[in-house]
Order: sequence, then structure tokens, then C-alpha cells
Amino acid sequence: MSRRINWRLLLFFSLMLMVVVFLISLRFGASQVNTTTIVKSFLNFDSGIQQELIIRDIRLPRTLAAFLVGTCLAVAGAMMQGATRNLLADSGLLGINAGAALSMALVFAFFSRSNYLVISLAAFFGAALATGLVYLVTRYAKGGMSPLRLILAGTAINSLLTSLSQAISLSFNLSQDLAFWFVGGAANVTWAQLKIVGPIFFVALIASFFIAPSITLLSMGDETAISLGKNPSRIRGLTMVVVLFLAGIAVSLVGSVSFIGLIVPHFVRSLVGYDYRLVIPFSAIFGGLLVTIADVCARMVNPPFETPFGILVALIGVPFLLYLVWRES
Repeated sequence: MSRRINWRLLLFFSLMLMVVVFLISLRFGASQVNTTTIVKSFLNFDSGIQQELIIRDIRLPRTLAAFLVGTCLAVAGAMMQGATRNLLADSGLLGINAGAALSMALVFAFFSRSNYLVISLAAFFGAALATGLVYLVTRYAKGGMSPLRLILAGTAINSLLTSLSQAISLSFNLSQDLAFWFVGGAANVTWAQLKIVGPIFFVALIASFFIAPSITLLSMGDETAISLGKNPSRIRGLTMVVVLFLAGIAVSLVGSVSFIGLIVPHFVRSLVGYDYRLVIPFSAIFGGLLVTIADVCARMVNPPFETPFGILVALIGVPFLLYLVWRES
């Protein structure tokens, strides 16, 4: 399919939109801050001014975290959809996010004083475990692996792991500690957390750009990839490794958020076509924008109380998933 919009023009407008969304995210919250104060907090920071402290220590890391999470989930979804040729694939729907959340619940229950590095490692391990379970169930199911079986197995495992997480939360009285992680919220993200996941994020994102041409070939069929000297199994393996890190980063920062990886790649493909050299970078941008906008809206729904943005994303994602299932049926 040919590109529908000139990608350079789309890149320019999306970057301009990023600037606007970031400015809005820094301005609005429990207390509004004017643009002049935002500029001063970057150019001439004064720790004695409370509003500048709010910008630098609370809203900026929160905004960066929301954008980073959206980027991770959207890129993971785009990679999975291309590599599996399954347009319903998403790390949330396939149980990867729930697996990471379950590992984090276990850490909170048995190692309550663990630092963020341990929590992050637990998230990556849980994501890998969930992926392995989905693969085993679908790989050895009667009739073999298919897109429908992948979704059904992922949904079942997602429900199982989520139920286990909630059971652990109730048993160990962790409801308050895990509340924002289970529904998705960036209010408590700190600079220390971003410093840990930042390098992993950039390595995983760059790796996704390098894998993108091979994913484009896989999306055309294994025969096409093989005829051009590519190994489909190896490409899928590398793809899943990158997806695991991206999903693990997202869950370790804000919890289990579904549907970002489902919604954004579909929207991007409608704009730029099916070349994953464009789909993945633009999914990164628009995924970040979607979550950042959702986070801003979540602050404004019921001020001064926080509404985790995962709830707002689900309100969009569930009807979208039903539409896709209806269209593919």
C-alpha cells in the first residue's frame, strides 16, 4: 500500500503537536502554572519558587514518563502486529503487561523494601514469563498457532495473571501501594526512576528501528522474507525480546495499561501505509502523544483528585477492539 501522507510533512506537524502537548501538560494540574513560569523554570530555575519546583520535580518527570510509556506500548504493539501478521496483537491483550504487574505484586508482597531497580527487573521477568505461556499454549494447541488462538490465549492468561495480582494485593494488604500500578497512572514517577529506565528505553527503541525493515518483510509473509534471505524465526525472536523490554519499562513506571499498542499502530498505518520503517517511528510519536493527552485529561476529570489515565484509555480502547473484531469477522 502506498503512503497516503507525505511523511516529512506528517513529522513536522507531529513534532509541533508534541511541543503544544508538552506545554499543556506542564501548565495544567491541581494548580495552574503560566507559560512564563515554565520558561523560567528551564532557563533560570529558582528552587525557592514553589511553582518552578512543581514544574521541575513533579510535572516534567510525569510528562516525560507518560510520553515514554505511550512510546513503549505503541512501538511494542506495532512490532507484534507486523511480526505475527496479527492486527489485534498488543502487549496488554496478550498478557505481557499483566505478567509484569504480577511480578511487581510479588516483589511488593515479599520484598517490600526493594528499590526501583529490583522492581524493574521483576517487571521484565514477569513479561517474559507471560510471553512464554502464551507461546506454549498457542504453539501446541490443536490446529496450531493462529491469530484468533493467540488473542484467545492471551486474553485468558491476561485474566489469570490479573486475578493472581489482585489476590496477592488483597492477601498482603497492598491495595494502596499497587492501586496506581494496576490501573495506570504517572503521578508518582520520579527522576530516579527515569534515570534507570531511560538508557534501556533508548536501546530498545533504536533496536526497533533497526528491526523495522525485517518486520516489513514478515508482514508480507514468511515466504517473502525467506526469498530475500531473512530468517523469520530469528526476526520474531528478536522482536519479542525488544517487546519484552518495552512492555517491562512501561509497566514498571505506570502499571498495566492496555490498548495503546492496539489503537496507535492502526491509526499510523492509515496515515503512512504498511512500511514499518515509518510505522514504528510514527507509532512512537503518536503513542507518546496519546498517553500524555490522556494523562492531562485524567488530571482535569475530577480535580483535585487523580483519575489514572489507564481508565480513560480503556474507555477508548474497548470500543475500538470490538470494532476491529467486528470488521475482521
